Amino acid sequence: MRSVSCVLIREGPSDDWFLPILLRRALETMVIEDFPACREVQEIRSLPKAGNQHPDTVLKALDAERGTFDVVLYHHDGAPPAKSDETIRRMVQAWESVRSPEPMVAVVPMRETEAWILADQAAISRVVCVRKFVTNIPAGPAAEGCPDPKATLAALLKNDAGMNPSKTGVLRNFYVSMAEATDIAVLKKVPSFRQWWADMIKALEGLGYQHG
Repeated sequence: MRSVSCVLIREGPSDDWFLPILLRRALETMVIEDFPACREVQEIRSLPKAGNQHPDTVLKALDAERGTFDVVLYHHDGAPPAKSDETIRRMVQAWESVRSPEPMVAVVPMRETEAWILADQAAISRVVCVRKFVTNIPAGPAAEGCPDPKATLAALLKNDAGMNPSKTGVLRNFYVSMAEATDIAVLKKVPSFRQWWADMIKALEGLGYQHG
């Protein structure tokens, strides 16, 4: 029986509230659908001291964790593409240069992680107990076209749910709840999430995980 263990290099603290839970749930769905011999998806551990901009700090943090993970999840927001694409390329090349057997899979929400939160309007409705929104929410694949997902989400919480998004505790609880409630099937319709999904399948195949 095989398990899969991932570490996460993430961009900001708020990504820590959402991505480890969401990506673990997505992986649990993935192995059920594609790799049934994998019986366990371990908790995804975030490495906040690694940063996500400079290869040297990332490689140092990963070297300290050597032997404890199967896949590196490298998160970087996808906007602006000219800047993010270069940073991601540099990081992946640096990781490949050390010839580690563990693959690095990029997690690149377009434009920000908050777009993935906005994608599932039904989950937001359940989490904040609001049936009809005043704030315009670009749900589903259209969430990637939102010019400022973070600001849109903050406006929704303030104007529709009566929350104070400037309070860290309020925001953290919302992000965690959304990580637990977001429908993976809805996210699989979002192009940037679908790209991560395909890249993750390829990485697991490369590690010898067998399709059922």
